[in-house]
Order: sequence, then C-alpha cells, then structure tokens
Amino acid sequence: MNTFTTETITVANTNHSTNSLPEFGRWQDVQRLFGIKRGTLYNLVNEGQIKSVALRRRGNVHGCRLFHLASISEYLNRLMQAQKGINP
Repeated sequence: MNTFTTETITVANTNHSTNSLPEFGRWQDVQRLFGIKRGTLYNLVNEGQIKSVALRRRGNVHGCRLFHLASISEYLNRLMQAQKGINP
C-alpha cells in the first residue's frame, strides 16, 4: 500500500499590493521593519510626511498610536526618488 501523495506542492499566489505588510503597526513594528526610531516617526507625523492614528478612550491619559505602514513605505520611496540624482 502506497501512503505517499502523488501531487506536487505549489505555493499560493496572494497578489497583495503591499507585499504582505499589515496596514498598521506600533512604533516597535516600524523600527523592526524599516529601521526608523520612535522620535523620527513622531517628527514625520508632525511634518505630515506619514500617517498615524491614536487609539485612546475618552477621559484616558494613555492610549496607543498606530502608524500606517503603507504611508511609511511611500515616504521612503519618495525620499529615494528625490535622492536618485544626488547618489548615482
């Protein structure tokens, strides 16, 4: 009796446009994925370069800020295009 499968294994094609990045992440996720530290992230948010959202219940002092990962990737691509002429 043969207990082996005869069909080949194939990898599913997901076709995600964001390369499997989650939509939002905390600053630790951004630092792990892009190497951008917390202070720089908050500066970029204040400058309007990237997007973020604060999760905090009414009346609470503390909350959680989530950063839009696609906007960070777009920012880095814009920066790379701007520096293309500077660094051949």
